[in-house]
Amino acid sequence: MSNLLRIEADFLRRSEVASALRLQEVRTIQRTITNAKKKKFEQSLALSQHVAAAFTWFKSSEGQAKFREEGISWTAEDFGLKVFGWQKSFFYKMVKVAAVPAEVLEQYSAQADASGEDAQRSVEELLSFAKAAEQGADGGGQDAQPRAEVVLSLSFNHPDGKVTLKIDDAGQVKIKGAESLEAVRCILNQFLNQF
Repeated sequence: MSNLLRIEADFLRRSEVASALRLQEVRTIQRTITNAKKKKFEQSLALSQHVAAAFTWFKSSEGQAKFREEGISWTAEDFGLKVFGWQKSFFYKMVKVAAVPAEVLEQYSAQADASGEDAQRSVEELLSFAKAAEQGADGGGQDAQPRAEVVLSLSFNHPDGKVTLKIDDAGQVKIKGAESLEAVRCILNQFLNQF
């Protein structure tokens, strides 16, 4: 409700309106969903530890000997698919997540908590964050930053092709399909001057 005008917010705070719209119930369920997403992510982290331990045993000489004794010859991809039912890509992501340092995980969780209820917690996001943190620590990249949220997105057709302009919550402007920011400004000014 942060994008409301004051008159709209005041209207929604009226008890008869809030009751008719069942706002309390909706917010309660929204919080439950958010908590469930967070719990699912935490369960994925715990699962990754077990997956990594199983994979380590599979690769060990003891594990390979047990497989050979039974005449079974699996690749790592076979192991991920046949034991866990996962394709190669997701299997390796789970193995990598188990190796993410605790301090990086804490930073990621703190960033997600700070971004509020809409925080997207996922194995993929954590791995991207960890990679950015590692590059920042090695001097090979920038410090790990949370993914910026797009607050304005415009797409329009231009004689030279489709143009997309996005502005994120940090004020960064990204333009695709235009030669320069000046060309986009001209197009936007022409459009806005019609009103």
